[in-house]
Amino acid sequence: MTTEPTPRERDPFLEAVGRVALAGAELDIALKGLLGRIAPEPTLLMHANSQSTKALIDFCKLALRVEHLAEEDIAEISACLARADSCRDRRNTIIHAIYTPTESGDGIEAVNPVSKKLGYRVSSISVERMETLADEITVLGADLFQVGWNATAGKMPGMQPIPARLPGQTVNGITPKQ
Repeated sequence: MTTEPTPRERDPFLEAVGRVALAGAELDIALKGLLGRIAPEPTLLMHANSQSTKALIDFCKLALRVEHLAEEDIAEISACLARADSCRDRRNTIIHAIYTPTESGDGIEAVNPVSKKLGYRVSSISVERMETLADEITVLGADLFQVGWNATAGKMPGMQPIPARLPGQTVNGITPKQ
């Protein structure tokens, strides 16, 4: 006799944490792709494998200093790297947290270690903020591809740069905030 498994109750909180985790992995892939476009140096690319997001951002910044790219391309790439660093920090707050209910209300707080000796920092978190971060990282991945392409391949003879996104245009089903 077989019994049907009891359907699991869906937990929007866990789904949002999962979306942030997957978006963070996609960010690492986008950063490796950007690095491959702006610094086709085999040794640097080899060292980029299995590195943290912070290290990938640092590798991309290093590549910007040593490669010969136009100033406007460097500025666009640098702006995307600053966004990536902000997303990395907010992603880490979510991924590496111990979650507790807030002392008052129905919210959730993320408890993160500041350092081994300084204790913890607590920040309020919501499913909506996590969903927004996952969407922001997805859009950033497309932007990293665009700026990397436009700085390198988009300038080659017979190639075209990727045009700026139009207002209301979606990225993987997400409408970015303008």
